[in-house]
Order: sequence, then C-alpha cells, then structure tokens
Amino acid sequence: MTARYVLTSACIQTGTMALTVSLRQRLLGREQVRFVDEDGEAYTVEVDWKAGVLRGLGPYYQKRRLSANETVLLLFRGEEVELKAAPRPGQRPPAREREARPEEASPPPESQKRRVRVTPYPKEVLFPHEPLEPPGATEDLRRLGFQLEEGPPWVYRAFSGRRRLTLVLLRLGEGEVERLKPYRLQGAYTALLAPESQRDRVPEGVGFVSPEALTRLARLKGRFPLTPWDLEDLLKEGRVDLEAVEALEDRLAAELSERGAFAALLLLLARKPLGEVFLLADLEAEALEEGLVPEVVRQGVEVLAQPPFLLLKRLSPGEFLLRQSVEEALEDLRAFAEGLAGRLSRARSL
Repeated sequence: MTARYVLTSACIQTGTMALTVSLRQRLLGREQVRFVDEDGEAYTVEVDWKAGVLRGLGPYYQKRRLSANETVLLLFRGEEVELKAAPRPGQRPPAREREARPEEASPPPESQKRRVRVTPYPKEVLFPHEPLEPPGATEDLRRLGFQLEEGPPWVYRAFSGRRRLTLVLLRLGEGEVERLKPYRLQGAYTALLAPESQRDRVPEGVGFVSPEALTRLARLKGRFPLTPWDLEDLLKEGRVDLEAVEALEDRLAAELSERGAFAALLLLLARKPLGEVFLLADLEAEALEEGLVPEVVRQGVEVLAQPPFLLLKRLSPGEFLLRQSVEEALEDLRAFAEGLAGRLSRARSL
C-alpha cells in the first residue's frame, strides 16, 4: 500500500507527521516504527498517539530540503515504511536514474529537416504513475483543521472526538464530475475547486469551492474561533465562495465581537482531554497557530483559573490542570448567571 502525505509548515518545523486515518490503521498498537528513505538510511520514528503525530522525521526533511506543501510518498513494506519525496515540478531525476536511461539515438539527417507539429498530451497521460501536485488551497484547509489524505479526487478530513468531517474536492478540468459521486454516497461533502472567475463553468447542482474563499476563511480564523464545522455550514448550502464567507464574517462579528479571542481560547481548551495537565508555554505555542498572541492566552488562563469559571487549577507556576470540560464549565456559569440574576431581581423589588 502507498499513501501520500502533504507536508505542512508545522511538520517541517517540528520534524513530525500527523497520524492520518491510513497511518493510524497501519501503525495501530505500535510505539516505534522504522522508516527507510530513498538512500537506504533508516530513521527510528516515535508514534505519539496522544498528540496524534509521528516524531523523528526532521533529519529526513532536512536531508531532502523539503518545505511546506511538498509531498512525501509512504510505502508500507511489512514492518518498515519507505519514504520517497515526490519530485518537484521541473525537477530533474536523480543522477543514478538518468544514468540508467538509454541514450536517445540521434535522428537521421533527413528527419532533422522535417518539422512536425505535435499536440502535447496532458501530463497525467504522459506520466500516469507520477503523482499530481495537490491544490494550493491545501495549506489554507490545514489551517482550518483539515488534513489531506489522498487524491485526486483530493480527500480532506477533520476530526473532533468521534465526529469526522470529510471534504472531497476535484479541480475544475481535472476529471469528470461523476468521480465525486461515490464519495457523496458515503456521506462526504463534494465540490469542484475553481477560482471565483470560473464559477460559471461549474455545472448546476454541483458543489463549488473557491481558493479565494478558503484563503479568506483562513485569515478570518485569526480573528474569530473558526472550526471545520463552520465550513460545514457553508458546504451544506452547496457553495463556499467570497459572498458566503462575507455573510459568515458578518454573523461572527455580530455574535462574538470583542469576545472572539476568549472564545477561541475556550475552543482550544475544549480539544484537551478532561484532567490533562499542561504547560502554559505549550498552550501559547498551540494558540499561535490559531492566531492568538501569548499575552491574550496568559490573561485568559488567569481568568479561567479564578471564580466564577474555575475551569483550570494552577498546580505550579506555568502548569495547569483542566478540572472539567469546557461544556460543563459554561453550563455551570449559565446556572450561576441565572441564579444571580434572580437574586438581583428580588433585591430590586424590596
């Protein structure tokens, strides 16, 4: 089995790789895995099930000089996993591969005088086994909580506990729309990915997603606590374009306004297991990817560790315990607010 993995900036910086569904299935029950690259060099990689990542791939990324949005092929060979970096556009094959190719025979003098115009075939026809580059919107979808698993069609998935959201995209002109039907029957959201200027080319009744809209959503996440489920609301309407994103932005501004950063912090804490002990420095690092500055995180943590929230318990300087779920804490706060409002009402009537 071969799997494709698109690297993110976080992968490059931390030397990790997220545990996608296919990786979880293949590595189930294992704590360490032996990875082997194209040159036969081996890497002992740790499977961090709690964090949902593979650790120890930094030396390979540096060796191959990989960067965000580049693709790595994973070939499962028994107990080992082979690593192979997908070729970059326009990249020449390795020297050993060039040497293995037979030299092309020089054309006879007569053929040099002829000029024949040949219509070039598409890349996927000339090189059917060479993986296609994933859409440029992959990085924006990653910031929104999605991981690319395979393609084309390009399958993205987001998880929250037991809940899973699947989005399947096909670039306009990349294939027939019928290729999306099997995924749609399985409950996935499907759509054609095309620029706003080419929206008229999307057939009636087919979902539409524009890269411009995804970029704006990714930027919007820096101001408001967006989740993949907010994107799901747009997908249910069949379109994720600039007009739909603007409507979502107006709604969020009306609902959250200046409380957006605090709500984003609560959503970040909601992902942590109940009873987990964490360091403030680690939480600040996670929050940076959500667009929250460390000062906002520190202030929010102090508020949540005091009445009336009491969501967090301070164990030592910079170390906190999540003493109850965010949902329970908000429910307790709601009950407290209702009780206090009732007492104030009775006090005024005296």
